[in-house]
Amino acid sequence: MDKDNMLKAKHGKVCIINTAGKIVIEPEIEVDTIYYPSNGLCQVGRDGKYGYIDETGKLVIPLKYKKVFPFSENGLAFVLRQNGLGGYIDKHDNFVIHPIYESGSTFRFGFAAVSRNGEYIFIHEDGNKAVDHTFKYASGFAASGLAKTQEFDGRYGLMDATSMPVLILKHGCELAEFKGDSKITKFRVNEKEALINSQGEIITGLNYDKVIISPNSKLHPFLRNGLWGYIDDEGNEIIANIYKGVSEFSEFNVAAVKSYHPLAENNLVDFYINDRDEIIDNKLIEFINQLLSYRFSNVSRFKNGLALAEKKEEIRDISEKRGKDECTRSCKVKADEEDYYAEKLHEVEIYFNSMDKKGIYKFINEELRADVRVLDVHDNYVKLLWPLQPHLKSADVENTLDDALNDGKLGKYNYDRID
Repeated sequence: MDKDNMLKAKHGKVCIINTAGKIVIEPEIEVDTIYYPSNGLCQVGRDGKYGYIDETGKLVIPLKYKKVFPFSENGLAFVLRQNGLGGYIDKHDNFVIHPIYESGSTFRFGFAAVSRNGEYIFIHEDGNKAVDHTFKYASGFAASGLAKTQEFDGRYGLMDATSMPVLILKHGCELAEFKGDSKITKFRVNEKEALINSQGEIITGLNYDKVIISPNSKLHPFLRNGLWGYIDDEGNEIIANIYKGVSEFSEFNVAAVKSYHPLAENNLVDFYINDRDEIIDNKLIEFINQLLSYRFSNVSRFKNGLALAEKKEEIRDISEKRGKDECTRSCKVKADEEDYYAEKLHEVEIYFNSMDKKGIYKFINEELRADVRVLDVHDNYVKLLWPLQPHLKSADVENTLDDALNDGKLGKYNYDRID
């Protein structure tokens, strides 16, 4: 169970939210751990026992397993029983492949990698051995169509879905697995790293001290000579290594960076950039974070429009301590605050008559408010998160868009207030 894909509650209740901060999946039962949904079901846990909920929050597979993993596209998931052995169940909690393995990957391209007694093999969906070879280690297949393998002599390599090796590295090379839907991975030797593409080709030299493969972005942080930059899936250095520190790009093409500045505290200044290395007004980012932090004590990274979150504990009835009048005033303040935040956000969709993505970004920068947030963009279409100041109303969104779109000559729009 990948820690990057889960959230464990510290004080509140876990849930899943969308980019507008709206709860879209909330477990009906009390759980302390939640994972991103996969193929209709979501892993949850409580007190070290795990099961699954559906997208309505209903518990559909009981909390009884030692570990559970995401469901594959074929409707099977690897689960580990309390005795330390696992197999694959269907969505009705029936074992389709007997629980005789110590580990198991997600099924892809009809294969999964399983292990027992220190040996890894690939199996078909019926549980039969799929590849006439045994490995010291084998990952499941990634979206790239390649699986990481390790021979018993220690050498790492990549194998395709026809069971053919496409790359075998020399002794002493360490190979990373393909993460999620990423099109690249990396290998390391003599404290240097290089990139490998989804064809198993080495596409860069050993030019990097470190590369962080980001499965949710086409740009990946790299470190060289103490400074960070970003490299793309083809091995092109898109943003030069000029920063003292960087984050991965978010789903919304925003990254936090640190840069040297002689007048700043500790000679470092923090700001945000987009994937064109343009500085973004941090007021918008801080505004969004403020809205999320009002309701949630912890929010994970957004993936495919969803994030794991921990709701803040609700204010309990304090009438016994402070009296009913003070409780009433407190509840009214809380309600006023909720109205204040709900009124400020709108989700806007614009359908342009003819405008490519580059033109849309230019339109936003020149014609719209500086603090709108791009949620999704394609040729002729953009979805925005539009914050409003407390004294403004929805009509101000309409007026701005009518003027910007020249009363419909450039395109049409619709919007909804987010409650």
